[in-house]
Amino acid sequence: MYTIGPQDLLPFLGKACWDVAYRTYGSSHATWIGLLVEWWIRLDPDSHSVLDGAPSFGKGRAGKADALFCDEKGAVGMLEVEGSEPEDKLWTVERYFTSRRPELQSIWFGVLLVYSYSPKGYGEARAFPPAEKPALVNSARKVSVKHPDRSILLLSLEKRFNRQSGVRALSEYYSGTLREVTGIHLRGGEQIDRQTLFRGSGS
Repeated sequence: MYTIGPQDLLPFLGKACWDVAYRTYGSSHATWIGLLVEWWIRLDPDSHSVLDGAPSFGKGRAGKADALFCDEKGAVGMLEVEGSEPEDKLWTVERYFTSRRPELQSIWFGVLLVYSYSPKGYGEARAFPPAEKPALVNSARKVSVKHPDRSILLLSLEKRFNRQSGVRALSEYYSGTLREVTGIHLRGGEQIDRQTLFRGSGS
């Protein structure tokens, strides 16, 4: 068993099956969750597990992340995947970092994966908006400042727009192909690392 530290998170995320995401079209929220669930378990199949649909950070249904990453000692990380209101999900990340539930106080990293699910614009200018926005990175940095002993991994999935024919022409949700995945590791308000985790053909 290898003990994963903060310095390992972004390099290890490059091992996720982004090639599967490249061949998946649509809003893909469930696909992204499943892809990162598989990533975490395959890092150490003997000791890693995932709670699909995380327990609430508070009493009752106060709020839930998409998944909880665990090792043999308990919860260590949480996952949020968001396509429409990513800054709101930073609030969820922070609430897990400050949870009073004893079972969740061992969480030391949060993953926020953001993507654009709908193209904007007209004609030749029609495209998927960037998933990584300066305001989002700045907000994540502010959360990181308040929790210097925790890591925030911001993953941005950028899509390329192509008009389609056949079954993929039934909805513009299917017009996007994964172009690039970028990861930013923030800790203590500092950008510890930034990597391109995946680049599709033709990018």
